[in-house]
Amino acid sequence: MAFDSLPKDIQRHLRGLAAEQGRDSDPAFLDALASVWSRKAELFVSYAEQNGLELIRALESGDGRGFLALSWSGSLLSVGPDNDDTGGKWMEYSSIKLRTDVPDMVVDRPIGIDGAVQLGSSVSFFNARVASTSPIQYLAACPEGTPTDEQDRMIREGSIFITTGFMKFNRSLIQDRENIPDQFTMKSMTRYLAKKHGLTGNESRLIIDDFLTLVETGMLLGESVPMGRVGRFFVKIRDAQKPRTVKHPATGEEMTIEAKPAMGVPKISFSSYLKERVAGLGAGNALPGSGEDDRSAD
Repeated sequence: MAFDSLPKDIQRHLRGLAAEQGRDSDPAFLDALASVWSRKAELFVSYAEQNGLELIRALESGDGRGFLALSWSGSLLSVGPDNDDTGGKWMEYSSIKLRTDVPDMVVDRPIGIDGAVQLGSSVSFFNARVASTSPIQYLAACPEGTPTDEQDRMIREGSIFITTGFMKFNRSLIQDRENIPDQFTMKSMTRYLAKKHGLTGNESRLIIDDFLTLVETGMLLGESVPMGRVGRFFVKIRDAQKPRTVKHPATGEEMTIEAKPAMGVPKISFSSYLKERVAGLGAGNALPGSGEDDRSAD
């Protein structure tokens, strides 16, 4: 059984999670929970290894590096680096549990950490709404000497990728296969950003709507609009086409295609960064669970 193969401490946490669903005596559900937990652990480790984070056993008290930590309960702790320019460390604690759309999330700044951060022990905070986490199973930190702004980027991006990956895995636990909530919709992404940045849903939606309007406006004005590491959006004017006669591919009969005026066509030029990331999905370097769909139960 998958459940029996996990460490006893993690079994205890998962059994408590199953008890919240009234299913702590259901071996099949416990095995499903264990399988999902193992996939989350694999995703955490793989992401760290592929994105320049160091898997370590401990961060000593006073070590100002940013880090990600996976707890026994399957929650994700993200802590930014010491940064005097932005008010010190920030902390994001995402308790994913069985959520498939938006995690329960606490974001605080500035915060302090009481003592060292090490595997097998809880992380305790002061000046934060979360007093402590459950014990830590995996710990990934930015390499020593990494500039503060680069550390901040690494932790923020890792937090988004891993939490959304965890919610994707949770989809396999839902029994009603016809009514699994979509994860990457405007509604769910708006709610995610609202929680992450302390906004109301309406504030988050307005920011996203205004951003998309700026992108659309730039394209319509003939600009090549940058979309960060995704690439650029732009409009290409397709030349006018004269009428022509072609053969129908199925019947072989001749048919006339009418003339078309010059027209604008929306285009995306993907960045070399994204092309390299996507190419890795077909070269044995895909992150765990990064296939098209996770709707089939484990």
